[in-house]
Amino acid sequence: MNPHLPGELEALRELLADWTSHQNFDMVVAIGEDRGHDHARLCWEALEPRGLVSAVCRCRSRCRGPHGARQLQDRLGVRVPVAEAADWMALTLGQSLVFSSLGAVREARVLAEPLVELLGPDADWRANGYAAHPPPYGHNVSWSPVTIWTFDAALVGIGGGRTVVAVATGED
Repeated sequence: MNPHLPGELEALRELLADWTSHQNFDMVVAIGEDRGHDHARLCWEALEPRGLVSAVCRCRSRCRGPHGARQLQDRLGVRVPVAEAADWMALTLGQSLVFSSLGAVREARVLAEPLVELLGPDADWRANGYAAHPPPYGHNVSWSPVTIWTFDAALVGIGGGRTVVAVATGED
């Protein structure tokens, strides 16, 4: 699939919609035009309409999720090299963060590669930590939450005139 060809981008969006509706965990994948927003604003705009973030804290205890796009900036602090972005994307799209299941990662690669290709070789990819992808040294899985859910993994890219936001969530 070449997402740069006419009709292929719409086909990719349809495949992603089908993929996300059939997973055993919640996921958001948004493809957009580059409007000059930073990674944090793109992530907020993809999550806020779906109720995955809250601009106002209504709880009595410490909230995990951010309360605005500005709070997301630091949370998307892991720079992902373009050469590794397809692996990160496949892991974000293809696994449950709650049950440590990697069952669909191989199948997710079919979607991950065109998403990364869409942004091109000079894309700037950011993640919120290592919830979906193992850290380079060690097995400590850590991340900075970008949603109100217990677990989440975000991968946000900008490049080639397009943007991609992928966020998997889980609740135990």
